[in-house]
Amino acid sequence: MKKRMIGLNALIIALLVGCVIRTEHKIDAHITLDIRHVQEQAEDVLDFIEGKTDALPGFEEDKPTSWLQRSLQALDPFTVVHAAEMKTDSPKVKQIATELRKNNAAVSKLVSSGCFGETNRGYVELQECDDLKDADAKNEAQQLLASENAARKALYSEIARLNKDDGLSVTAVEQVYAAQRIKRGAPGERYQLPSAGEIFNEIKASDLGKKLGAACTPGAWVTIP
Repeated sequence: MKKRMIGLNALIIALLVGCVIRTEHKIDAHITLDIRHVQEQAEDVLDFIEGKTDALPGFEEDKPTSWLQRSLQALDPFTVVHAAEMKTDSPKVKQIATELRKNNAAVSKLVSSGCFGETNRGYVELQECDDLKDADAKNEAQQLLASENAARKALYSEIARLNKDDGLSVTAVEQVYAAQRIKRGAPGERYQLPSAGEIFNEIKASDLGKKLGAACTPGAWVTIP
């Protein structure tokens, strides 16, 4: 009886300090991020940049578990790793998005006038337009373009970095943000359609794709009708 009590006490102590020795059996249920998660996140960030919302949405960090929860998890011979959600909880994301928000009015004006076109990689590109015939105006626009594209690149890179363990690449982020901007496009604005693939097929099947008709081809530059 005494030995049994000693053994029981030892188990309780091990449980309290989280030092239970166990065989690790991990069921890996981890999957790559669904593209819809990236699209939803892009919509939220662009809403903030465009001034439609005043708070930058993000995901809450996991709440800390109690010592009892951790101890019970330690005793569980099967640990399931759930699919990760989209991560945006980075001060850098907020900093960059805030910078893009400050530039948005000036950039939007040049996009609306046709002087800036939106590429299918999520960046702005200089277009031929009457408003930039003046050398000083063109130089100012080029400086804004460089600043805007540098900030966008930093944003895409940071989002990809936060989610790299879930298979998200910078290229994928660029393409999603480019597509979201096309969907927000206004008549007269210039956009480059996505390359052939799932995102292009979605655009082609949309009302915009139907309006563009034969002009809706992968990678083509189009003016929103």
